[in-house]
Amino acid sequence: MSNTLPDLPPGFSLPFFYGTFSNIGFDYLLTDRAAVTELLKESPSGAHLSPAVFDDQVCLSFNYQLYCGQFAKGASITQEVELNIVAFPAADANRVPKLTYQQYAYGSDQTRGLGFCRMHVACDSQIAIDAGQKLFNEPKFKAGFDPTLPVPNDTTADANAVDRWKAVCGVFGSADANGAFTPANTYFSFEADLHGLGPQPVSAAPFTEYGSRKQPDGSFRPLAAPLNVFSPYVWYDLARSTGRVKLALGGAAPQGLSKKFVDLLKDRQPAGAWVYQSPPVAAQNRPYWVATG
Repeated sequence: MSNTLPDLPPGFSLPFFYGTFSNIGFDYLLTDRAAVTELLKESPSGAHLSPAVFDDQVCLSFNYQLYCGQFAKGASITQEVELNIVAFPAADANRVPKLTYQQYAYGSDQTRGLGFCRMHVACDSQIAIDAGQKLFNEPKFKAGFDPTLPVPNDTTADANAVDRWKAVCGVFGSADANGAFTPANTYFSFEADLHGLGPQPVSAAPFTEYGSRKQPDGSFRPLAAPLNVFSPYVWYDLARSTGRVKLALGGAAPQGLSKKFVDLLKDRQPAGAWVYQSPPVAAQNRPYWVATG
């Protein structure tokens, strides 16, 4: 088998640079290894992968992103949610270290063999959908978002909004005039209150993301690509903080892999949350009166 790099589809170039990046992910530990292994094998990208095991538990990751892509003709703002299984190439089993979940969360796997196999990706940008599908065979589909994020430009004047996240993902184009979705047209939603938990800086990136590329004979060849984030993440230990995160399916929840994935997380609490927020690079400040006499 050739050891050359995968060709890039026409019209695409890598690396893709993010202008800004907001990211929050939740890790769920499950004991049902057989169900997760079966789910992994249903993905063309997961055929050659095995689920990571931390103290006899497998790990599913719910990953929300908001980012800006800068292009020669302007910019594109994109939101997406990845439903991931933390996995590694089965052929590299002897290379991947055995870790506790906390060691993994702190970034101890510097081989980066442990990565994300995407089961489903909801996204609001057609450009990003096309790129994900053509470059990595991502199972990506169009969706809309209604987020509430803890950003410096918070207009709610609510001091308690720090470290509180919320996003609703639903049928694209079905939100009302205020951008809000109703349960009938929601895929899934999450709320997270991380205030006061004392996050720890961690070396989580680069994230290995597993995909595949369809071959002339109809088979899918696995591939991997790293996502580098150039500043530290912070990680929140949620093992003893129940009720901090709520994840729910809505009335328009897609069937197939995404429903199976979220059903596995029903009534469960995540073991940890990891967060990255791009720092502001400029600020327009409050005006002052100019003397006129």
